Amino acid sequence: MTSASWPEASPLWVGKPTLYAGVVASVLLVETFSGALRYYFDLVGIAPLLYLPKLACVAVVALELPHLKVQRGVWLMLLVMLTSSLLALMHGVGPENVGFTLFAISPLLFGVVCARHLQRRMGTLGWVIGFCLFASLLGLLLDMFSEVPWKGYSYMMGETEVSGNRAWGDGEQDRPAGFSRMSTSLSVMIAIYSLFLSVLIGSRLLRLVLYAVSLAAILASTNKSTLVAYALTLALMAVACYRLPSAGAALLAVVTGLALPLISLMIHVDPNTVAGASDHVLASLNDRLANSWPNLFALLVDEGWLWAGAGFGAVGSTQSAFPIPGQDLLTVADNTALYLWAIFGAVGVLLYLLWFPLLLRLQERGSPLRFALLLIVFCICLVGWTTDVLEVPAASLFLGMAIGLVLAPSEARQRLSRRWNEAVVT
Repeated sequence: MTSASWPEASPLWVGKPTLYAGVVASVLLVETFSGALRYYFDLVGIAPLLYLPKLACVAVVALELPHLKVQRGVWLMLLVMLTSSLLALMHGVGPENVGFTLFAISPLLFGVVCARHLQRRMGTLGWVIGFCLFASLLGLLLDMFSEVPWKGYSYMMGETEVSGNRAWGDGEQDRPAGFSRMSTSLSVMIAIYSLFLSVLIGSRLLRLVLYAVSLAAILASTNKSTLVAYALTLALMAVACYRLPSAGAALLAVVTGLALPLISLMIHVDPNTVAGASDHVLASLNDRLANSWPNLFALLVDEGWLWAGAGFGAVGSTQSAFPIPGQDLLTVADNTALYLWAIFGAVGVLLYLLWFPLLLRLQERGSPLRFALLLIVFCICLVGWTTDVLEVPAASLFLGMAIGLVLAPSEARQRLSRRWNEAVVT
């Protein structure tokens, strides 16, 4: 069949923008309903279907990489990941851990390589994101005022028990997760979805209602870090059109994320006092300062991984799926900068600091999508102060889209911006 006989007008033809938008929709829908879907899919024996969206991300990345036209920094990052993977294998990490970590961050890679295609279907994705936000709010209400069957559900992955929907609390207070797996994921998704939709709403009154409802929902999830991050992101809107104040806010956000775990090495917080004050508003932060961060630093120093890192595949949720004996502290870093540091060492710190130029590039005048991603990436950065936010699929997907947008050739960015503006108008 010649190229001329392959008509794009064919009823069976599905272009890349439509196909990749479908992948994004599947990732967001599965993440939004992850806890409930795991419970019900297990009942009928089709739980492996939940892995299809991320597997599709991996497949698309593999197909797109040979044709990728971006700056050489992306290829350098892939080389760093490969080198770090080999280092992890030398440290005793199994190939399954490396594969699982690649699987976990696949939405980030997908966003980077497919951003130029996804921008052509942002109108459609807006409807999907709107539905996901509505479902997140509905799931929150159901979790708060009824007994949902997936609450506290867990399942086995090999010989390891994994939480399908975590039943947990903050002192005497329950932490609702809605349809998702845990309250952190729910609150981050509500923040991201509402910030994205805000640029599509022309009415200022409706935007204010959206912000108020989202703030109330995040507060109800009891996730304090996301609540603070969302509130500060809304405050950023007041100075977003001013270059210096917005750049200062971006710099402060990035530097604080790196400074917090370093501060834990310089101050003394009594672990016994922290353990007896679980209902304190700063209890989770104090626990990180007293336990999580200094203990992880101590492990990196003791193992000689402070400069080179433990390796790609040694840190994060991969430890829950495929535990590495004696390395339980690598399961959660509770800070995105420290998470990257633990994986890549000093290179990870440099990768984290690239968050600042990313925010600066997003501040440049352009499409509404650029402004939406500026708000989302800023909010994700703030949430990352106390969360391994790169392992939240919705967050990593939008972060990848932002990276892909700023790395696209300038002429392509202008052309895609015009298409976005035309899509919003129509």
